[in-house]
Amino acid sequence: MNMIRLIAWREFMENVRTKGFWVGILLFPVMLIGVVFLQTTLSRATPTRYYLLIDQSGQYEQAVATAIEREHQRRLLQEFVNYLLENRKEVNFEQTPVNASSAVDTLIEDVDADEVAALDQWLDAGGLNFALTMASPYLRENAPAFTPPAYQFVEAPLPAAVNRDGTPTEIVEALRPYLTGAQQISVNGRSEDLFALILIPENVDEFIARPGPVPTTGSVSAGIQYWARNLTDSRLPDAIAASINSEIRNSEYIKLGINAEQVRTVQRTRLPVTQLDPSAAAGEEAVSMADTFRQYAPMGFVYLMFVSLMQSVQYLLSNTIEEKSNRIIEVLLASVTAGELMMGKLLGIGLSGLTTIAVWLLSFYLFINFYQSAQTELIGEIVGVILGSELIPWFVFYYFAGYALYSGVFLAIGSLCNTLKEAQALMMPMILIQIVPIAMMAFVVLDPNNTIVRILS
Repeated sequence: MNMIRLIAWREFMENVRTKGFWVGILLFPVMLIGVVFLQTTLSRATPTRYYLLIDQSGQYEQAVATAIEREHQRRLLQEFVNYLLENRKEVNFEQTPVNASSAVDTLIEDVDADEVAALDQWLDAGGLNFALTMASPYLRENAPAFTPPAYQFVEAPLPAAVNRDGTPTEIVEALRPYLTGAQQISVNGRSEDLFALILIPENVDEFIARPGPVPTTGSVSAGIQYWARNLTDSRLPDAIAASINSEIRNSEYIKLGINAEQVRTVQRTRLPVTQLDPSAAAGEEAVSMADTFRQYAPMGFVYLMFVSLMQSVQYLLSNTIEEKSNRIIEVLLASVTAGELMMGKLLGIGLSGLTTIAVWLLSFYLFINFYQSAQTELIGEIVGVILGSELIPWFVFYYFAGYALYSGVFLAIGSLCNTLKEAQALMMPMILIQIVPIAMMAFVVLDPNNTIVRILS
């Protein structure tokens, strides 16, 4: 036993003393934190984008303006919900049902359940001014003032050289240098890039598609023409299409004698569903947010185990092959048995794997405590719920079980090979086997009592 302890300590110290070990450990949390900061920065740093609107039909200009305003209000609603999550008063996640009844929680749930319906209710209620008044009793005393985001899509004046009444082909050709970035448009005395052109031809109604066989137009530019170099940002064309199609449907309702407002009211009507757990004690059947977090916690554990095991077993493999190639293992086997050597290696590398997880968790804890945001506050609540559950002992058990399984297999591979190049061919099947739980986790969470899942566990 003393020999196993000495070998384990040697393997542990040999790994933790290297710079590469700590660089590899710290690189993972730094990348995750960097992704959070980068996503936040990019979401807030999207520049104002200028577009041109030419409606030769004279019917849909207001619908486009409505689409732009709704897109702004949608973004405003999302930002306000994030503001509420960051600055609302403390919530007890263990006792808060999924269908919480406060005005703030209702707004947040409405956005999660149906953003379109929530946006309609937001606009009907009065938008931001009403929301600020409604939310004030639920905010922390030291909550900062809400800063609304700026408009991301702004209409620009048409260049003087472009004839609004020309044919669509003439208009596009005149604006092509602006659309390609060769020229810039003038907005309030400043030169700006033109993001998009929205061109609605005079005969646009001829292309309205109704139920039944779709007629072939023979034109690649039928209907509303949306010209833009940026093909990935579809928010503007999607918003315009939704608004104009809504306008067309309203006209159809009027023709058919149907009250469009009543139709929208019916579409926004919904019945809440209360989730209840039959295995819970009497009076505690309502499924809380904590219960939902626990349901998905194993997915996070699997990813954490996968990354940690991949790093730990690689050390085992490389150390074993290195000692074989340098003839060090012959000297070691002259002093200890093969079983003691392998067990010491398993324990030593296992301790370095636990050190990796401990450093990651510490970095994670420091991040969510010192960087206050809606995301980190919610993650902090989730972590608190998970730490107070029975999942942690099972995670520790399965971590050691998984480590023992994979480390034994990789040690066997190391004993068969004399160089890392030889081991690469045998490592690939094992890595693919490790990926199987990652690919299956979504199905396991949905049906954890499945027979196949039980057998594989």
